[in-house]
Amino acid sequence: MLDFAKLLDTLPLAIALIKDDNILVYRNKKAVEINLGPDSKGKEKISFGEKLYKLFSANYGEYELIVAMEYTQEQRNIETMAVYERFFREGRDFFFILDEKGRFIDVNPTYGAMGYPREELIGKNSRIISFEDQIGILRENFHRVLKGESVRFIFKAKTKSGELRYIEVTEWPRIVDGKVVGGEGVARDITERKLLEEELEKTNRAMQILIQINQQVFREKDEYSLLQRVCQILKSFGIKAYAWLYEAGKIVEATPFSSSCCIRGIVEFKYAVCNCEMANEKSLIIPMTYEGRILGILALCNIGELSEREIKIFSQLSEDLGFAINHYRTERERKIMSNILLENLRQFENLSDRLRNPLAIALGYVEIAKEVGEEIALAEIEKQLRRITETIEELRYHEILTFLLTKREK
Repeated sequence: MLDFAKLLDTLPLAIALIKDDNILVYRNKKAVEINLGPDSKGKEKISFGEKLYKLFSANYGEYELIVAMEYTQEQRNIETMAVYERFFREGRDFFFILDEKGRFIDVNPTYGAMGYPREELIGKNSRIISFEDQIGILRENFHRVLKGESVRFIFKAKTKSGELRYIEVTEWPRIVDGKVVGGEGVARDITERKLLEEELEKTNRAMQILIQINQQVFREKDEYSLLQRVCQILKSFGIKAYAWLYEAGKIVEATPFSSSCCIRGIVEFKYAVCNCEMANEKSLIIPMTYEGRILGILALCNIGELSEREIKIFSQLSEDLGFAINHYRTERERKIMSNILLENLRQFENLSDRLRNPLAIALGYVEIAKEVGEEIALAEIEKQLRRITETIEELRYHEILTFLLTKREK
């Protein structure tokens, strides 16, 4: 009769039979050797010594049969490659393999996001997905890979339709038999992140401009020096700017070379390409206003594309500069009125002295009228009264002037 126990002991497999209540019913010689038993239930692999065993199980009623097979390095490599293959094919990032000339040997399906089917890329140089000005970046980094380096870089990729995408690449040497035969790596589309970073950077630039200009308001003495300084600040950020002011209903240049700009007649906030012959990008026109009155115009020429956030920040210059211009003018007028009032006070003092003299003469003739004769006395008194009247009229003129200035101040 066939001895199954002896037969099973000759197999290179470890076999154990376990009952539901974790009672070991049977195990062959190999199972005893690697300690395969109830503790192995539910596991995929077990190790014994330096060897690894893969477990397979099957249920038969109240019994569970566990079979352990030695897991060789070759099998591990096969499974690892299978995982890598699945990762390569199903990964959301771009995976690629290049030969020593930078041509695609293999790519994963994610490259479809660039608009290229796999078959259109295989055998083509990686430059096919790059803009002309980015080829140098690809070439430089690939040369480093061929020298045995791992690299990480960002470049502007071109989709099949010509759309720009920002791609972050991690690439390393592909080594066969100890020799670098190309490169392989992973690329990730970071366009959304890059655009957000650029927008934040541009917004920060606009905020820096606004802060520097507002700080300058308190350092300058008049609107002309302020606007010239504003244009210098904008120039330091790579923005060409011109400014004009409204004086007595006329628009006048506030900064050098403003006459060369054709924007001077536009008085509304506007973001568009202007009619200037040198215009190749959009310009931003900012009326400088205070309480609804337009006091001047600031033009940021060829400023390029601006986000809504940038435009909102720059629009704040309209009120800030308008307030500053009105402040300078108000202070200047106040100083002028103050000087006039002081001059009037001096005039009042002088006029009071001029009143005392003819009044004293007239009173004197009243006292000596009998001595010199009434006719002579009346003539002299009339003469002095005319002097007093002239002085009073002059006093009245300065009084009216002071009243008008005071009323204007209010």
